[in-house]
Amino acid sequence: MYYLFDHFDTEDYYNIYSWILFGFVIFGSLIIRYLASIDKIKYKRTDRNILIIFVILVILLFGTRGLKIGTDTWNYYYFYYLQGIQRTNLIDFFNYFDTDLIFEVIMYVTFPFKSFTFFILTISIIINLSMYKFVRLYTNYGKSGSSLLLFFLIASSFVFFSHQVNTIRNGLAIPFVLFGVYYMIEKNYKLCFSFLFIAFLCHGTALIPIACIIFAQIAKNIKLKYFFILYFTAIGLAFIGFGFDKIWFLSSIGGEDFQRLVFQGETNYRIGFRPDFVVYNSLFLFLFLKLGDLKNRSNLFLIKYFILSSIIFYFNFNIPFSDRIGVYSWIAIPLLFYSTINYTYPNKSLHYLTLITIGYFALNFMVIPALSSSGSSDNIESRQTN
Repeated sequence: MYYLFDHFDTEDYYNIYSWILFGFVIFGSLIIRYLASIDKIKYKRTDRNILIIFVILVILLFGTRGLKIGTDTWNYYYFYYLQGIQRTNLIDFFNYFDTDLIFEVIMYVTFPFKSFTFFILTISIIINLSMYKFVRLYTNYGKSGSSLLLFFLIASSFVFFSHQVNTIRNGLAIPFVLFGVYYMIEKNYKLCFSFLFIAFLCHGTALIPIACIIFAQIAKNIKLKYFFILYFTAIGLAFIGFGFDKIWFLSSIGGEDFQRLVFQGETNYRIGFRPDFVVYNSLFLFLFLKLGDLKNRSNLFLIKYFILSSIIFYFNFNIPFSDRIGVYSWIAIPLLFYSTINYTYPNKSLHYLTLITIGYFALNFMVIPALSSSGSSDNIESRQTN
């Protein structure tokens, strides 16, 4: 079986993606900024078209990857694909696999074609087209801001690559979580909970952002200072070793994610209090507080969601791969950047959002990897293992 870039490994793929993203961020932002100053119609059309080209490239890059790209690609091939193609009976198929429902449906639909590439290409299409649709919706189809730059902000997160090659069930869930966030802000509760239910069927950990979204909405009239008290209290508790692993009944709920709470084995992933992650989240929190309009309802909702999801993240430091939980806080960062800049600097929003996109890319693809190589953070492979 042959694949595109078959001789490449995960680090090669990571570098390819980094350069593709870097090129699009620099040249794409320059093009749309130029067009925005001379022709608004061409600007909106070009903003959309460049985004479509980027999404197609991402789908092809990750949807045609070889088995060596990402630790879990081989696991999906061996434990799911090779076992699944032997089972054609519907009941037998779903009884055999004990995983998330939508992931099982995708496997059942694609495995009869006897092509693992078709399976991962389907996953890549769903993830990235869903994210494209969300970004277009969130920016009112380019009328309220650049869809391209918002997608670049999301793609510049250091976990975006992981969702394409390893934690693909998280990757499937996240666009639907974001749809839920959007419709909660818009007060369309029917669509909000419909998308959140789909997210849960994609991956059980989506219960975390679902709970945060609901609580942030319920607590809309609670002053932000009480959230700060809760936030710093959580950091203190995490520092002295408290976490969800200390709550005995959670591990008995069932499911692989809750069972990790009683993990006792060997792992290369750093467990215990993570000051690097606390500093990372806190840096963005205080930045949004400094720059944002706290009277804006959507900004306030997103900040409360970010605080709540960060707290849950901190309480998972004692289990392996806690960054899979942290991603549910990090998905709010691009939305907060976009919302903050649009409301605070409406006349220069494109200019500042361009600078922020470049800076966010530099932080996640240059600064953090540099720190990682010096031993202050997990390396690419250990960060991106499911």
